Amino acid sequence: MGPPPVVTGISPKEGPPGTRVTIRGEFLGTSVTDLIGLKICGCDCLLSAEWKSKNKIVARSGPCKGRGDIIVTTRSGGEGTSTVQFRGYHESIGPVKESAVWVEEAAPPAVPWGRRPMSPTAYTPPDPLGLSTEGDDCKFPEEELNELFPDGSGKLSDENFHPGWYLLEHHSNTSYEDLKAGMVFLQRKVEGQKEGQLSFLKANTGAVMDQLDRLVLLKNMYEEDQRKNGKEPLPSLQAAIEESIQLANSLFSEILSRKENADKTREALSLLTRHKFLFQLPASIDKNIRRKEYDLVVNDYTRVKNLFGNTDVKLFQKILDEIDKKIEDLKQKLHTRMKTMPINVQEQTKYIRLLISLNWEGDAAWTAIVARKDYLMSLMNKVKDHFKQKEEQESTEKGRRKARDGAEGEGAWGAVRAAWCGAACGALAAELHALWPLAKRYFAKDLAGDPAAPDRHAELKEMIIAAVELFAEHMRACLLGNGTASAEAMSARLAANLRHLREAYDSLLKLDLPSQPLSIVEKVIFEYRVHGMAVFLQRALRRVRALPDLETWKIEDFSDYGAITQLPSLLETYITEALSSIHKCVFTSGRRESPLLSEGSEPLIALQKQTQTIFLAYVTVLKDLALHHDDQEFNNTSLSVALDQRLDESRARLADSRARSWQQRLLIAAANAQYTRRVVLPDIAAAFDRFTFPKPALALQTTKDALSNLETSIAETYLEHKGDPLVGTIEPSMYMGRQPDPDAVVDDARPYMYEIINNLIAVHAEVDSVCGAASSRYVRDICETVCEELARLATCAPRAGRAWRLDCALLRLACADHLTRKAENYLAEVLAGVPPLENEEDKKQIDTIVQGFKKKMELQLASLNCNMEIV
Repeated sequence: MGPPPVVTGISPKEGPPGTRVTIRGEFLGTSVTDLIGLKICGCDCLLSAEWKSKNKIVARSGPCKGRGDIIVTTRSGGEGTSTVQFRGYHESIGPVKESAVWVEEAAPPAVPWGRRPMSPTAYTPPDPLGLSTEGDDCKFPEEELNELFPDGSGKLSDENFHPGWYLLEHHSNTSYEDLKAGMVFLQRKVEGQKEGQLSFLKANTGAVMDQLDRLVLLKNMYEEDQRKNGKEPLPSLQAAIEESIQLANSLFSEILSRKENADKTREALSLLTRHKFLFQLPASIDKNIRRKEYDLVVNDYTRVKNLFGNTDVKLFQKILDEIDKKIEDLKQKLHTRMKTMPINVQEQTKYIRLLISLNWEGDAAWTAIVARKDYLMSLMNKVKDHFKQKEEQESTEKGRRKARDGAEGEGAWGAVRAAWCGAACGALAAELHALWPLAKRYFAKDLAGDPAAPDRHAELKEMIIAAVELFAEHMRACLLGNGTASAEAMSARLAANLRHLREAYDSLLKLDLPSQPLSIVEKVIFEYRVHGMAVFLQRALRRVRALPDLETWKIEDFSDYGAITQLPSLLETYITEALSSIHKCVFTSGRRESPLLSEGSEPLIALQKQTQTIFLAYVTVLKDLALHHDDQEFNNTSLSVALDQRLDESRARLADSRARSWQQRLLIAAANAQYTRRVVLPDIAAAFDRFTFPKPALALQTTKDALSNLETSIAETYLEHKGDPLVGTIEPSMYMGRQPDPDAVVDDARPYMYEIINNLIAVHAEVDSVCGAASSRYVRDICETVCEELARLATCAPRAGRAWRLDCALLRLACADHLTRKAENYLAEVLAGVPPLENEEDKKQIDTIVQGFKKKMELQLASLNCNMEIV
């Protein structure tokens, strides 16, 4: 069993019944006997089939109509399939088609849809060889045929018909075997025509006899008419007609005149009825304009122009002139409405299309774009003037109170400015959402009424940039001004204004505007964010500078660095609040916005500089509070009176902030400075990290250095006003009443030594009550000064005795925890000028005195050396 037949091609693809069809494909049979079936469009065509090869069969189509497959059936492969279809149709008899019936040569009926029937000259005779002509793709090029046969032609009806031309034109790809078969067919047809004339007459004897009878009848009728009327009957007929006309006119002249008038009236009425649309159009135009049905006006006007635009009738021309005047008035009206703002885009687009349909002279769409741009600019100015006037009114109402109280207006943080920002942003977004789509449709030639209009892309870009720049200018004047408000009000206003600006910016991004106007709005947003950051920092700076008014010298905490007031915590609170407000309101970047604090940016530099300014302002506040006072009540003559002051009185004085002495304030300021340097500044640096801000390393280091210098200045000031008077009492107390005898027997410490120790205890008690563990610095410096004075007095003494050795031992014992290397050197200088002890008995005596002094002064020595830490 072999593969089934497959039909892949036919030629021709359509034809009437009996069309010779060439079938090509695969496995179409191995021999003539193998072909047992052939159907074309469902009709059995096996009888007419001629098997040529396994790839080709020639057959004639049956009485089929419509499209259908070509199915080949073989013994070896069975029933096959077809990938192509043949269309059969019934052919109409043409004027040159041989027929035994009379063909009427009347005018062909009209064909709908504007198509015309094929003329007799366009009739193409069938192929004389009985073969199907090839398609246009297989034709031989006409230029080459002209070169091969310059005097020939391929048309069968031409006198210079050349068979070679015809064969190359219609059968260039036909095989030789098919041409031979065609020649046999042509010969048989010619022979059949020679014998066919007689057979044709035999087959159609009835029709031929009927035609002969008709010809005889026509001949008889013509001869009868010639006998009655002669060979030329027209002159007598004309005379009779003229005579009848004259007689009719004489008889019916009056009736004919009335008939003529009636005909004229009838014609006028018919004209009015037939052209009712034209005569009623002016009134219809007025009615439709009043109803605002402009589309109907345009349709009617276009219709009347198409019908009567080229008329020569005076009446029609007069009516058309009246209609043109109304249309001109309508154009002006539409043009005015198109430019009158505010108007929505849909209505404005409608007016543009109407003006274009009415052939308005000018570029209606561009006029609308310019009008919208001018309206946007004027709207911006109106918004500004409105809110400026409103702000002035509110300022006038509150002017007297503000002038009396010295209060500053809210300015950029007021409700009026916030409403201004929202209104301006809304106006910009709304109008650009109307202007930009209108412009895009214009440049897409959707609304271009003038094809020769110049390219206005640059003008449109300048318009949008001008509008956005005006918006940016107004927003800078609105938002970047001065004014005061609470932190909550500033944060709320800043967030609301930023929201308005960003909503306007997002709306512009959705329009896909050019980058330049978008960058202008983005710059305004960035500047406002920077301004908001600066406002929060300036507020913190003002609050820090106002700290002297808030300092009550009330001890809020007693830390490792001494008594602390509220100033350090207020500094940390102010800066933390400023950083929190900055992070909450302006730090986060919106869509396509630049980061606020990028590396090396100007806002970051400004933040760090402003932070350093705040820190240094705080240092200045501490310095002023510590060093600049009018109530400097120091005991500059004798500190021994300090011993008369009870400890509980000192504690009570420390607890009462209103009775704080200047030296206590000095020490408290030093404790605040040290606490700020050691605790507050690291906490502030951690706050910068917590809010993801770059840490101001330079500002922190500069502030630490300034605070350290301030601590040093405070220590020097305290030593100058407290240590110098103490040292000044040593020499008068040493020589009070008598000149000491170097050779006198020493059995106890001299009185001045008791006074020195008691004065040091008083100083230590005062410093420790304020500075706590940090008090050792002040006692250490005073002890060093005392040792220096003792060395000076020992050097100036006429002759050093044993008492100096005892004084050095007792002073070293009393100030054991506060002696520096320099103080030890001073005491070593004193001992170097004292003669050494001669025997063990003198040494024991000195030791006994020291032990007794230690036992007697145990409480004083313990209080003086209670703090072992040196900060």
